[in-house]
Amino acid sequence: MIFMLKKNLLPLTSMVLVLGLGGLVTHIDSVQASAFGRSGIVTVPKKMQGTWYSYDRDAHNGKKITFTAHTVNGRMIYVQDKDTINNYLNGKIKNQKTFDQTTQNWMSGRITKMKNDVFYEIDPWITFEKWSLYRVTPQIINGKQHNVLVYSSRYDGGNYYRSKKLAKQMKNFKFEKVNYTM
Repeated sequence: MIFMLKKNLLPLTSMVLVLGLGGLVTHIDSVQASAFGRSGIVTVPKKMQGTWYSYDRDAHNGKKITFTAHTVNGRMIYVQDKDTINNYLNGKIKNQKTFDQTTQNWMSGRITKMKNDVFYEIDPWITFEKWSLYRVTPQIINGKQHNVLVYSSRYDGGNYYRSKKLAKQMKNFKFEKVNYTM
C-alpha cells in the first residue's frame, strides 16, 4: 500500500512542482516586463503587414522590412511606458545590464502625428534620436495605384514597395504631396 502511494504520489508531486514553477516564471516575466516599461503588445495595421522593399539611399532599416501583426523583422513591438527612457538615462533602472539583455529584441511602437499625417512609430526599446515612422499611402505609379510604405526618420525619408522590381525602379523617388520630414 505504501509502495503504491509513493508510486502515484511521485508523478503528482512532479506535476504540481512543474506547474507551480511555470506559474512563478510567468509571474517573474510579467513583473520584469512591467519594471522595464513594457505594458502591452502593439498591433500593426493590416495594410502595413507583409514584406516591403526599398533601394533608397537612406533606407534606414535596410533594403527589406517585414511586418507581421505584432513584429517588425522578427522583433516584437510593445507599448512602452512614457517614463522608460528617462528612467534609463537617469539611472533609475536598478540593473541596467539585465535591462539591456532583456529588452535587446524589444521594439517600442506608438502612433505619432507629424504635419497632419498619422505615422506608426516603431523604434528600438532605448533609442537616441533614431526614429522610424511608417505609414501606407496610395500612389499612382505608371498609371496604376500602388500602396507605398512611406518612412521618415523626422530628418529624412523615403519609400518601401511591395516588390523589389518596383523598389529598384523607384529608387530615391520622392512623391510630391508626401511629407518625409518634420
